[in-house]
Amino acid sequence: MIVRSVALLLIWLALWGEVSIANLASGVVVVALLNWLFVEDLASTYRVRILPAVRLLGFIGWSLVASSARVVAAVLLPTPQRTVTSVQQVQLESGSTFIGSIVANAITLTPGTMSLELDPDSLTLSVHVLGEVEPEAFRRGILELEQRVVRAVSKRGGTP
Repeated sequence: MIVRSVALLLIWLALWGEVSIANLASGVVVVALLNWLFVEDLASTYRVRILPAVRLLGFIGWSLVASSARVVAAVLLPTPQRTVTSVQQVQLESGSTFIGSIVANAITLTPGTMSLELDPDSLTLSVHVLGEVEPEAFRRGILELEQRVVRAVSKRGGTP
């Protein structure tokens, strides 16, 4: 936690662009607040499997390319099917809000989609989508992404 706190403080100072008493003091307050509010000791709970993580990054990279092409087509050659928007909801199956948050962030990275909400109780993910989608195919794609995340990031000693 000390290394993480020092790193956060250095980032805070770098963002301000100068080291001063006020920036240092405010950085200490912000880092303490962040550690108190948000930081869990996930390193002792989860582990990253290198090969599945590389596969996950490749899958996300391919999704970025394919989604970018669809968004470019929607902008340059708009049709009602390409420019319609919807909110799709998918019930995640991993049982973990940590895994769900990784899935939600990966979805938000891809152009044309944005995660709106991940209900922590039901693990229902709401996603805003550009373009016409078949709901069941969309659901299968999200669950495939979730399974890739589960393989890449696993809970120590068991399931996510």
